[in-house]
Amino acid sequence: MQSNPTMPDLNELRLFDSCVTLGRFTSEVCIPTASELLAVMDRYAISEALVHEFHARALYPLEHGNRQLLKLIDGQPRLHPVWVLEPPLQPGRPAAEALVSDMLAAGVRAVRLRLRSKGALPWLWEDLCAALEAHRFPCFFDFGPPETTLGDVTDHEVDALRLIALDHPQLPMILSHVMGGLGVHPAVAYLIRRVPNVYLDITGILEYWRRVASEVGPERVLFATGMPFTDPGILVSNVQYAPDLDETAKRMICGDNLRRLMGGVI
Repeated sequence: MQSNPTMPDLNELRLFDSCVTLGRFTSEVCIPTASELLAVMDRYAISEALVHEFHARALYPLEHGNRQLLKLIDGQPRLHPVWVLEPPLQPGRPAAEALVSDMLAAGVRAVRLRLRSKGALPWLWEDLCAALEAHRFPCFFDFGPPETTLGDVTDHEVDALRLIALDHPQLPMILSHVMGGLGVHPAVAYLIRRVPNVYLDITGILEYWRRVASEVGPERVLFATGMPFTDPGILVSNVQYAPDLDETAKRMICGDNLRRLMGGVI
């Protein structure tokens, strides 16, 4: 019996999860330790994961959560640190550049920007985005609240994202947690087609990402589970069994795109 070419073995896809929240908090779903996270990843054949710490998304000062993350995943090469950032209060590039230098020194090669906390205001994010762009940091523009992956975007925010992307064409911008209700804001389809440095992760999205992959290109979509707030099996099987994508496209979405973006950090 021949295997279906659209359903590759999970190990062949080399899954690289671009959105995992680690840390102990007041919920039964939390994944408090690296060893527990690795056990879940092994269960679903996830090779690697980008990991951020819950308190860096939820409590001030964010720096405490970011530093705690480094301790939580120390010595675990399959887990890659992501710092959660907001614009420095001090205007100008020096403060933003100092923050980026700290990340590089700590081995961080991807960031998550809390758009909900300060608003999607291009002038507010300008200094930080410019500093991140200089090093080609993959930036996850996070629109979700701390306790879920189900965020959304407004008309104003889509317009602001367009301005930020056009002002920083060398900055990889990954929209994360952008599902509202049953779908994605309709303008996102237009944005991705018009601005080449805008990407989409699949947290909270079961169908729309397939249209982007098929019509725009699989290089613009990144695999993500949104653990622990989402059952990873749903997202894994959603990519593995996608009938309209070949194995090359699935490998790009499942990990090759993210590896390429992280490899571009300078």
